Amino acid sequence: IEEEKKHSVRCSVNEQKLNNNLWRSKQKVFELAYCNSWEWFVTFTIDESKYTRSDLKIYYKHFSQFLRDFSKKHSIKIKYLLIPELHKDGESWHLHGLMSGLPLELLHRFVFGDVMSTYIADKVSRGESVYNWIEYQSKFGFCCIEPILSHMRVCCYITKYINKDLCRSVTELNANLYYRSHGLQTAKVLKQGTFIGNYPPDWEGEYCKGKTFPY
Repeated sequence: IEEEKKHSVRCSVNEQKLNNNLWRSKQKVFELAYCNSWEWFVTFTIDESKYTRSDLKIYYKHFSQFLRDFSKKHSIKIKYLLIPELHKDGESWHLHGLMSGLPLELLHRFVFGDVMSTYIADKVSRGESVYNWIEYQSKFGFCCIEPILSHMRVCCYITKYINKDLCRSVTELNANLYYRSHGLQTAKVLKQGTFIGNYPPDWEGEYCKGKTFPY
């Protein structure tokens, strides 16, 4: 004998709130990505011997201060848009995102003989450029920095990290779905109205699609 599963109105309301928050965050992340120029796609991990990998708040607090100090030291302005993601263990955090203003001469290009992941080794073997940020690594842990080849593609791709698992995880921590530097450009409404008719998108990715109109 199986009991009927009772439908919870509260759960359905919470799920709707989650979906709404997810959609708004995806829209905002795409807007910030698309309206700004970026040079690097970055992945930052946390070394357990340096910081607690499960404490996202403390890590980001120190990481953001590191960026400010680094920018001041080298008289540069680093822009970033970063999204946290949990490792498969469900506890350890790392960041993916977009960055600009980080000079190439302050990075080390991975070469055979360096300690690197299989992902990076495959790229190096194909002659692709992948970089390490030594100062970040010495303070926080492993990182991977890749030049952006397609602005539109990376803007679509970055939104995939905004998902329900992330929403639930950061809600429990009372943390942010994404982190952004100050002064990023946002979209401006030029004209508002309703389109009537069939307007196929100019481009379409797995997570976003869009069309550009002359103005």
